[in-house]
Amino acid sequence: MVHNLVLFAHVLGAFGLIAAYTIEAIGLRGLRGAIRRDEALLWFGISRGIVMRLAPASLGVILIAGLYLMATSGGPRGWSIVALASFVVLALVGAFGTGMPMARIRPAIDGAADPLPDDVRSELRDRVLLLSLDIRLAMAVGILFLMTLKPSALTSVVVIVLAIAVGLVAGLLPARGRRNEFRTAAG
Repeated sequence: MVHNLVLFAHVLGAFGLIAAYTIEAIGLRGLRGAIRRDEALLWFGISRGIVMRLAPASLGVILIAGLYLMATSGGPRGWSIVALASFVVLALVGAFGTGMPMARIRPAIDGAADPLPDDVRSELRDRVLLLSLDIRLAMAVGILFLMTLKPSALTSVVVIVLAIAVGLVAGLLPARGRRNEFRTAAG
């Protein structure tokens, strides 16, 4: 019974993490299109206010439950060690690729005039933010693959390397359109 409850918590943590990534993606979309200071503050508040609580909590639940499951299921296996290492990398990418740039962006928004100056709008459109999100999403799918199929250590490393590559390619692809183009198309 305890095993099943911990497994439930582990999966629930994964749902929380994906919800945090979804909210982050929506917030980034809003921030990238913000023209006025109040718009930027609204999107920043929605995105960071929720993500900064949900993501760390979800990561903590996933980690604690995952370590428990690994310890009670016969110890570490190749796939679980690769998944754990990937999980740490995923958290570091989030901290350095999103957390630190967002910490710099907030004071820039707070001190900005209306409409937002080009340098602030440039910070809001920083490709590193999208790259970080795309890499983390791809890694999360790779880790899910490892947890589901439990492949060998070598296959696990290949899966995670491919996931990171997919995230990099997705993050480096040029954007498909600007916000105003969507408004015109929508009427």
